[in-house]
Amino acid sequence: MFDSGAEIMKEAERAEPRCCDLCGLRVGRTGIEHRVGTERFFFCCTGCLYVFQILYHSPDGPSADYRQTELYRACVAAGIIPRSQEDLTRVARAQEPPPASPETLEGLAEELSFRVEGMWCPACSLLIEEVLRRTEGIIRAKVFFLHDLARVKYLPYEVTPQNLLNSVSNLGYRASHFSDDSGEARANKDLLMRLGISAILTMNVMMISFALYFGFLQDLGEGAVAYLSYPLWAMTTPVLFYGGLPILKRAYGGLRRLQPTMDALIALGALSAYGYSVVQMSRGSLHVYFDTAAMLITIVLLGRYVETHSRGKVTREITALFQLTSQKVRVLREGVERWVASAAVEPGEEFAVEQGERIPVDGRILAGPGHMDESFLTGESRPVKRIAGDDVLAGGLLLEGHLILKASSKGSESSLNQIVDLLQQALTRKNRVELAADRIMGWLIPAVLFLATGTAAYLLLDGHASLDEAMLRAVTVLVITCPCALGIATPLAKVAFIGQARAKGILIRESSVVEKIKNLNTIVLDKTGTLTQGRFALRKIVSVEGAGEEEILGRAASVECLSDHLLAKEVLAEASRRFLQWEPASSYECHEGQGVKGKADTEIFIGNRQFMASGDMAIRPDVAQRAADMEKFGLTVVFVAFHRKVQGLLAFGDSIKESAGPLLSGLRSRGLNLWLVSGDSQETTKAIAEALGITHFQGQALPADKVQIVRRLQQEDKKVGMVGDGINDAAALAQADVGCALGARSVILRETSDVTILSDDPSKVLELMDLSAKTTRTIHQNLFFSFFYNIVGIPLAVSGVLNPIIAVLAMVASSLTVVGNTLRISTGDRREKSSGG
Repeated sequence: MFDSGAEIMKEAERAEPRCCDLCGLRVGRTGIEHRVGTERFFFCCTGCLYVFQILYHSPDGPSADYRQTELYRACVAAGIIPRSQEDLTRVARAQEPPPASPETLEGLAEELSFRVEGMWCPACSLLIEEVLRRTEGIIRAKVFFLHDLARVKYLPYEVTPQNLLNSVSNLGYRASHFSDDSGEARANKDLLMRLGISAILTMNVMMISFALYFGFLQDLGEGAVAYLSYPLWAMTTPVLFYGGLPILKRAYGGLRRLQPTMDALIALGALSAYGYSVVQMSRGSLHVYFDTAAMLITIVLLGRYVETHSRGKVTREITALFQLTSQKVRVLREGVERWVASAAVEPGEEFAVEQGERIPVDGRILAGPGHMDESFLTGESRPVKRIAGDDVLAGGLLLEGHLILKASSKGSESSLNQIVDLLQQALTRKNRVELAADRIMGWLIPAVLFLATGTAAYLLLDGHASLDEAMLRAVTVLVITCPCALGIATPLAKVAFIGQARAKGILIRESSVVEKIKNLNTIVLDKTGTLTQGRFALRKIVSVEGAGEEEILGRAASVECLSDHLLAKEVLAEASRRFLQWEPASSYECHEGQGVKGKADTEIFIGNRQFMASGDMAIRPDVAQRAADMEKFGLTVVFVAFHRKVQGLLAFGDSIKESAGPLLSGLRSRGLNLWLVSGDSQETTKAIAEALGITHFQGQALPADKVQIVRRLQQEDKKVGMVGDGINDAAALAQADVGCALGARSVILRETSDVTILSDDPSKVLELMDLSAKTTRTIHQNLFFSFFYNIVGIPLAVSGVLNPIIAVLAMVASSLTVVGNTLRISTGDRREKSSGG
């Protein structure tokens, strides 16, 4: 009766038309049932289900009316939630419920970065990535082996950060929040403890084993000597199962998911030697290899300890940035200082910085002055003075003074955060050599297992060796062919390159530039702000139609006050020095590469000749000639027009940077062809080009013209590098084979260049080229070392020339050789500076 009643109830429920618990539409064939605890909800499509989950699990609690929320209305507009029964019918006909689009899920997702300690080789990061990607609620996951960092994009209503940390920890790795500064210290302490205990026990194991090998204890009798196997077993057991526990756990996790790592090779080798020795010990045999198992674990722990500290040196410049992004800010609210997290700072808020503190977020100085060390950002250690009105970037150290600043951006969008994002993007993208190494790693570990098994099987079946000998050779093959050195050969050098470049104030957006730079044979240089100071002084104001200088300057200021161009700042500065009063123009238009215009009581045009012509602003021939005469002396002339004709000229003077000469000499010595391009007049550009000894130049170049110059050179089979200040050069920087933007901007992420130099020093281009050449040599050397050890070692291991202890020493030596060679990228410049200074 009970069963029959339940069936009747179910039939009644099926017969009764249900409505979606979110949008209210009738649930049809595409209906979905969702349970939350004991509650049952029904939805007409997956789109409604997803939106309901987000709203239901909101940190502020479920809304009283889901349909009145911003998220609901946005999803209706985006088509995620059907508007009518007809929308739902079309979905049913297509048999494809409308899920939330990837773009929408990206917007709803949150990002988490956390530490992962205990990775021994790149295959470890691949395993963790795969586990994270298969976790429900994960949109994207990336694990950076070389600096023990994981970044995931996840849906907070499906998975929590603690769930993610637990899923990684369950594999045998140590996962902790990045803000947990003690996580890395604990990991190093744990590794050191395991290494210390294992080393002490292994030394005793080796001492007794050597005595047995060389017959020093034969006088005791065979029976007494056999008992020495027990203390060997007693000391080797904690080495294997305490010292090597992280290795065993990671090996098990990888094998269980059919993704073996280097840990699997080490664990199989050590367990094989240990297990075989236990069996031999139970039989009273002296042929035990506890020393092999203990030595294998201890040497691997030692290699890991040395490698961890070496990698820390390589990544020091990168990890230091993460620590600075979580600074506290002394915000001034209602006249009271309050400490808040940097991410909570909003644009326009005032904050204070005391002597000895770093600037926590980007801002403009309201009260100063102060002397700052900006070497952390720009790589230039010379202190600079900052005064009221100056813009400063987060990360600068205040050496002297007290500053009051106004935040120019959200704390979470500061230049430091942008730099961190750029570094992570650069580290995520793999170059051609890395992709090839990953493919090799994918099949190399299974091939090693097959080779070791095949070696033992052949020796046993063919009768060439005893079980002891076959087992030893198999273990030797497992150990000698561990591909750890190959896995870190290129990535470690890439991280060192990116980190060392950042220490010099150079941001690498695309790690592939390390390969591209060495192929360049032509460099296109922008003039203003790159080779010249870009800080134009208003040298002269010329009136040509009867308007006074102050009227010309005042009208120009009314339009330029709405611009952030460097020429506009000079106009406003001169107007302020003359105590002129002006009202901002009622309209404003910027025409890139030509000029600006606005409207007060009449239209005001400020720009070059082409801009005057486009606005039908008449230029008298004598005025044009006067402008040309000034341009021959390298001055930049800007026309000011109102009342339908040119009323005056503004002549700006610039000066060549001191570092421009060394830059050009260095580029010529490398055999590079040089081009100079500028939006200034042809005469001004020619004067600068002749002063610098550049034969190829073009003036009056609009942004599109610069792109055409780069494209034309590329069509001539030239590899082109473009160096510009990033203001009017974005398209040309993107077109070039390697684009290099000079000078920090407020929104670094919008730059389209491959490289951004945070300072205004163009000679850093030479430092970049030298660092690229050094890194390329290091990568080639690392790959040679990696393959050399295997090419030489594998035949020796198969033939029985090597034993497991020698093999593990060679394996660790190969990894340390790669690490030590890569350290030269980071330490070479320090040695050069110390020897030169």
